[in-house]
Amino acid sequence: MNEEQKQAAKFLANIDEMIATMPDDEETPAFAQNYPSESVSAIPRVDTPLVDFPDRHGRNLELYGEEWKKAYFKALAIAEAGGIIIAYGLRGTGKTQIACEIARNAKFQNPHLPKKLWNMSHVPLYRSAIYAKAMDIFIDLKNGFNRKNEPSEKEVIHRLVEAVFLVIDEAHVRGETKYEDDKLTHIIDKRYDSMRPTMLITNLEKKDFAATLSPSILSRISEIGGGIECNWQSYRTKKTL
Repeated sequence: MNEEQKQAAKFLANIDEMIATMPDDEETPAFAQNYPSESVSAIPRVDTPLVDFPDRHGRNLELYGEEWKKAYFKALAIAEAGGIIIAYGLRGTGKTQIACEIARNAKFQNPHLPKKLWNMSHVPLYRSAIYAKAMDIFIDLKNGFNRKNEPSEKEVIHRLVEAVFLVIDEAHVRGETKYEDDKLTHIIDKRYDSMRPTMLITNLEKKDFAATLSPSILSRISEIGGGIECNWQSYRTKKTL
């Protein structure tokens, strides 16, 4: 057993202790409690380009109940603070809708692309918000191997890292191989370094989902993340929708 495997085994043996270090789901994490702060509020909200967000999720904020709204505003604060959001729980509770509303409404930090990409224009270009399912990310990464007509692995990762907001849906639906774990950790770590928010969506419970993540990702979540438990009644069973 190499050192990395020993660390993984130690992590799994102490999963309850690691879970305990994650922010309480009932409160907005301390690092994001003052958001939107004056500094962030002073940033004009721009119409962030949305990439691959589901057409099904329109502007339906008024259709959702108080539990959903509370979760949404907590997630919005974490996103504007550049943190990591974990939305987990039952299917049909509006987790993807939360992600879509954040992408449309948040005042993201450093939303513009580097000025050298403006092509001599005085009008700034803005980073996109990107939605992707975990399995699609890994399919795209592997498609780049020795295929000239496909984006390379490096290009796929760069695109995801540079997004102003990245949503990874069905984050638990993956092979959990070392390759996939390493790439997911790398993407989240690079976004952490740049203070760009990431949202992971799963239908698993917190402990079960945490067991699928690397110690490095859990450490980042403990520092600049927040969990949102979405276990209210599914909106798909409500006749009002």
